[in-house]
Amino acid sequence: MSSSALVRLADLDGSAPFPLPELSSATGIPLHQADEPCEFLLFYHNGSLWIRQMSEPAVGAIRVDFEDEALYYRQRRQTQPEALLKAAGLKQEQGIPVVDATAGLGLDAFLLASAGCQVTLFERSPILHALLNDGLRRAADSEEARVREVASRMHLQLGDSIAGMPALSPRPDLVYLDPMFPQRRKTAKVKKHMLLLQQLLHGQQGEAEEQLLATALACATRRVVVKRPRLASPLAGRKPSHSLEGKSSRFDVYTGLHPARDLRA
Repeated sequence: MSSSALVRLADLDGSAPFPLPELSSATGIPLHQADEPCEFLLFYHNGSLWIRQMSEPAVGAIRVDFEDEALYYRQRRQTQPEALLKAAGLKQEQGIPVVDATAGLGLDAFLLASAGCQVTLFERSPILHALLNDGLRRAADSEEARVREVASRMHLQLGDSIAGMPALSPRPDLVYLDPMFPQRRKTAKVKKHMLLLQQLLHGQQGEAEEQLLATALACATRRVVVKRPRLASPLAGRKPSHSLEGKSSRFDVYTGLHPARDLRA
């Protein structure tokens, strides 16, 4: 499904950091016209880029916010057994190369960067890439030194990680995958940003899972970590080395990796 048929772009209060036609050209999203119906509105307000599903006003608008208090709480817990960092095998290591191959809103990538990793984020959706890019732009200008420092270790790329990972040098120690969870009923337990992303990316996720995992396993030098719903089968049916379970999700960990083949051939 073409995002351009669903999404329109607007600057609601003149706070966009550059002329809106530039973002329209980069994303392929048409500018919003007055009284024009659309399913999603990508818009600038108070200097931030937001997205809202127009048919679901109760869900509200979302943005990428690396100064969010909940994210700060997770960052401060990095010396405790935060599940993602434990699954990644991170303790006191600094500066190891990591790939977040399905970046989404970048929250887990921020946590990995908070632990000292140099994180390359791949996002193939132009809409999510634009939201991430805006979030990183604001983080780079943050009054909080910790936010600026962490953001400086996050390197965003637009494109499919299956094609992009084999071209990276050096190879990443760790590849992290968080494919979009299967669409679920609209319940209070489903966070609003997950609901919106499920609707926005419907039909674009779950593709080429086997190839995604195979590429990650071939490119990572130490381990691959995959986030899954707690009761779901392993990604692409491939059994992990071990798993760490939480209340609603788990991390499947693949270790004992072999040197990469040249996947660009």
